[in-house]
Amino acid sequence: MQIRNPGWRETWRVLAYTVAIALGFVALGRAQLAGFRAFGDEQALARWGLIDGQPEDKLRDQAALVAAESSQALLRLPAGHRLATLRLGYGLGYTSQLTGAFAMSSPDVQAKAHALGQPHLQFAREQALLLGLGDVAALPVRSLKEFTELNQRYEADPDGLAARVQSTLSPLHRHLYLLGVHLGTESARVEGSAGQLALPPASLIRLHATLAGVPPALWKPLTVAPRNDEPPPQVLGRYRAALAALAAGLEQPPVGGASPPAR
Repeated sequence: MQIRNPGWRETWRVLAYTVAIALGFVALGRAQLAGFRAFGDEQALARWGLIDGQPEDKLRDQAALVAAESSQALLRLPAGHRLATLRLGYGLGYTSQLTGAFAMSSPDVQAKAHALGQPHLQFAREQALLLGLGDVAALPVRSLKEFTELNQRYEADPDGLAARVQSTLSPLHRHLYLLGVHLGTESARVEGSAGQLALPPASLIRLHATLAGVPPALWKPLTVAPRNDEPPPQVLGRYRAALAALAAGLEQPPVGGASPPAR
């Protein structure tokens, strides 16, 4: 099963003439990150998810606690709940990144961007209904600051959705949701630039995947930054293959856990 929504090839053509604007936003974000690195601002880099802030042993202990607190939920929830939760975050993150890239464009371009994001938002809403979470919405982006801090805003949970996922499902599902968000924002960046730009928030992916019990073999390929000599089509293909492998892995019952009954 695929995580991403079908139809991206045709819909991206609608905004082809404004993709340069989105690339400009990403370039500005990269310039900001370069400044953090130049001045040794490790705290800022950790917030962006580009350097690891958690020691391995501490992360393992936290993952064991999350697993223990979520064990009963994993047994009672219907089949497919892990993938649906990831897809929920993915669709919202993708929508926010996609529409936010055009937040400073003209109103007609913004309208086209929102129309392009609508299938991804609807995709997320379908997953939320399946999970009993009610209606959901992507975080809006109204400025360059909100755009460059998108992942950090989702981490802060201003709309309370991550907390709702945890209370309705389990702590493990909260981490699956946030993992999906960060994969969605990166996927929109990679897809929107046809593989020219990739900036995976590696430590955020590592954090939430580990706490959600996702095997390293499934999440590590999604943290790999492109090599300087790697052609954009190869970057795009590699990222899609890694997403597909993750989706296939999450369709299987958790390791060591019972297979939840289907509805």
